[in-house]
Amino acid sequence: MSKLIIALYVASTSLALIVLKLSSKLGAPVQFTENQLHFNINPLTVLGIGLYGTSFILYTYLISKFDLGYIIPLTTACVYALIFVASFVVFKEQFTILKIFGIIFILAGLTLLNIKSS
Repeated sequence: MSKLIIALYVASTSLALIVLKLSSKLGAPVQFTENQLHFNINPLTVLGIGLYGTSFILYTYLISKFDLGYIIPLTTACVYALIFVASFVVFKEQFTILKIFGIIFILAGLTLLNIKSS
């Protein structure tokens, strides 16, 4: 069950970021012009906010059940890796050797943090 909750959290957080990025192509959701605050809310913005709300509820559950030193690095690394791939696939952003090494180092750090000492 815990693995499912972790996967749902990573998916909802990553999807929220992707959907909000897509919604920003229709105009910035919040703008400050001529001393006034303007909101440009579209269906993708609402979906992104809903996904973030879902991820917040799942995150609250996860931090109540796991050690922070375990769950924070695990979920953050998974979200980074998923967003890295999505940025290439969905937004056609470029992979660079530095970005690839960055993800490798993040995953290596995650592995080191979770090695059980005897």
